[in-house]
Amino acid sequence: MMNELLKRGEAIASARRRQMVQAVAEKLRAMFGAGAVQVEDTRVLVSGRGLVPRWLLDPSLRFLGGSK
Repeated sequence: MMNELLKRGEAIASARRRQMVQAVAEKLRAMFGAGAVQVEDTRVLVSGRGLVPRWLLDPSLRFLGGSK
């Protein structure tokens, strides 16, 4: 019975993590365009010219994952 609860908890946590990754990806797509954002499992990759200076100057990008 405990194994079933653990599996259910892991499934719920995994689904929530996917939702959060997708939410972050959507925010980034709105900022940079769909072509610059890739989602791989639990990672969101953003590429493009001028990204690092913009990231350094804009605090909303640095703290994007923590906002709700």
